[in-house]
Amino acid sequence: MPIVRQEGVFDPTQAIVPLFSLNGSGLPSAFLGTGFFVGEESALVTANHVIKDKGPIGIIVLPDLKNVHKATILKADQEADLVILQVNDYKPIIRFSLFPDDDILFNQLCTCCEYGTTIAMGTEIQISPAVRTGNVTRRFKSLDVYGKAGEDALELSFPALRGASGAPVLTSDNFLVVGIVIANLAHYLHPVQIEKITDEKGKAIEETRFMLPQAIAVHVKHLRNLMGQ
Repeated sequence: MPIVRQEGVFDPTQAIVPLFSLNGSGLPSAFLGTGFFVGEESALVTANHVIKDKGPIGIIVLPDLKNVHKATILKADQEADLVILQVNDYKPIIRFSLFPDDDILFNQLCTCCEYGTTIAMGTEIQISPAVRTGNVTRRFKSLDVYGKAGEDALELSFPALRGASGAPVLTSDNFLVVGIVIANLAHYLHPVQIEKITDEKGKAIEETRFMLPQAIAVHVKHLRNLMGQ
């Protein structure tokens, strides 16, 4: 079922969780990225590269920082950079539904909920969820770089911070999943943020280019296929 606003408040931590690798005692040893729950079966979805070769995986559901719930792999599509996990001892109250159509508008308003601001402080991990809003700025094809994940990939108007991989990109009106964050692109901002320094003859001797990172998301159609929808 889709997310429902309650008294105008949307708490994404009920459906979006941080992923961790677990040590021999079953406790978090390293923060990996973001995951989210979808569908009636409460499938946990993230980007495949987030958990690949990381050993046992667990999640923490805010605000309960003491209980770690172990996740096991159900299905994976390495070419589309997607994986579905199962968490047996936790059933979320809220799950997302998938956008049912392939025709996602390039100017689609979207919301991204992620744990990219989570940081490790010595032996402690400071969990910090964040919500970003923006647009799908274009759909593009880049199979040579991203494989199947680059088929109808979504470019977003905001960056993906470290740890945002696996986060859902949601429609801003009814919170349907349109994509899953996997990486960043970087574009030159031209011409307003290119600084040129010239000598007395007008010859350019230095140029600084400012980069604008933009997140890339896998199109939700690949997740629908992996889930058999």
